[in-house]
Amino acid sequence: MNKWWLLLLTLSGWTALGFAIFGPSGDRRSEAAPLPDRVERIVSMAPSLTEILFALGLDEKIVGVTLYSDYPPAATEKPKMGSFWQPNIEAIVAARPNLVITLGFGRHNILAGRLKRIGYNSLPVNIEKVGDLFEAIDTIGAATGRQHQADKLTSNIREKLNRLSTSAGSEAKVRVLWVVQREPLRVAGRDTFVNEMIELAGGENAIGRTVHKYPPIGAEQVVACGAEVIIEPEMGRQNLSRQRDNAFKYWSKFKNLPAVTNEQIYVIQGDTVSRLGPRLHEGTETIAKCLRPGLFEERKQ
Repeated sequence: MNKWWLLLLTLSGWTALGFAIFGPSGDRRSEAAPLPDRVERIVSMAPSLTEILFALGLDEKIVGVTLYSDYPPAATEKPKMGSFWQPNIEAIVAARPNLVITLGFGRHNILAGRLKRIGYNSLPVNIEKVGDLFEAIDTIGAATGRQHQADKLTSNIREKLNRLSTSAGSEAKVRVLWVVQREPLRVAGRDTFVNEMIELAGGENAIGRTVHKYPPIGAEQVVACGAEVIIEPEMGRQNLSRQRDNAFKYWSKFKNLPAVTNEQIYVIQGDTVSRLGPRLHEGTETIAKCLRPGLFEERKQ
């Protein structure tokens, strides 16, 4: 599963995970050049940023994206500028952008510095928590002349989250163990956007305060956490049904854990819960359906 762990970081653009496990490769100061007066050609350096740009209606101005920028489907047709972790500066220059949007961590700051030295503009944004997402949308909207669309987008996301949180949060909190990988076992701690999503969905992280954002834990901690629901994002591109069968087999050794006793073990599709972007409400609803499936069954009736 270690291979999947690295794949997840690439596929999702889940930067908070990258910072937590590997640490920032350099400081977080950006060497970005001043922004252009009119943005016409944009390169996006993360899948989450690509989703924001499309949501703001900037698709015709996007001239490059990173590998695994696969949503919306039209993003797959855009020229590739390397990966999130390994930008291809030659491809970026060849795309002739007048704005490159990056994330505010070491490798992207290095990229911004190199671009500045050869006369290209970049815009760094940080997206590690839910509040950062709204700020990033606002920043990108202001820089690209789409402030109205940005305001509308953030308002729409907030409204959907509030509606979901209100309906899902009226009952007792469900204790959730969020599994990032099984071998070795690593979970999401409380200082993460995953924790924010769990709480918005009406849950409570079964793991207490930890030093690391995504800490490794042992069997004793699993038993002690008292998780009522276990959630695992899908592992790579394997068959989802097979992954669920494997999950049940793995967790069966913890027979006294409520989630195992009650068979509340879920393997869910990963993009909307591991990519902090405009589909945040979809990811949160996916979690809520694991915690309170009866609530959503009632809505269908």
